[in-house]
Amino acid sequence: MASKHSTVLDRVTDELIVIPWRDPVVERVGFDACGDYVELFWLATLGPTATWLLRRLAITVVNNPDGFAVDLAATAQGLGLGWESGRASPFARAVQRLVMFGLAQPVGDRLAIRSVVPPLAMKQLSRLPEHLQRAHAQWTESDPTVAMSEGYSGGHALPIENLSGTFLAS
Repeated sequence: MASKHSTVLDRVTDELIVIPWRDPVVERVGFDACGDYVELFWLATLGPTATWLLRRLAITVVNNPDGFAVDLAATAQGLGLGWESGRASPFARAVQRLVMFGLAQPVGDRLAIRSVVPPLAMKQLSRLPEHLQRAHAQWTESDPTVAMSEGYSGGHALPIENLSGTFLAS
C-alpha cells in the first residue's frame, strides 16, 4: 500500500501546492514551527532535513495563507539536497516524515502544512535522550528558559558565573 504522501508527490513534477493546515486545538496548545520547542524536541524525532523543511514551509504558509507553489528542485537545493524525483529521494523522505508525524497532510494534490505544531506525544518523549526528557519536563512544568539551557547544552548546563568568555550577547 502506498503511503499518503506519495499521492501528493506522484501527481506533481516541478512544483507542489502548499496550503495551511488549520487546527484550532493544536493552534491553542501548540508551538510555533520555527520556535525553540521544535528545535529542542521535535528535531530528534523528525531529523534535520524534515525539521528544516517544516520551518521553510511554515514560514511561507504564514505569509501566504491562500497557499503557494513550491518549486521542488529549488526547495530541495535550498535545504542542501540534490533534487531527484521519486519516493526514495531525501526530499520525498522529508515530506513523508512530516506526514507520518502529523505535521503535514495531503489534501488532494496539495500538501497542508502546520505552522503551529502539537506537543510531542508520550511515545515520542520516551524516545528522546534523557537530558531532553528532563528539559521537556522543565519546559512544561516551570520555565522554558531553564529547559532551553538544559536541552541545548546536552544536559550539562553551567551557571552563567561559571562560563568563561564573553560570547553571550549582553
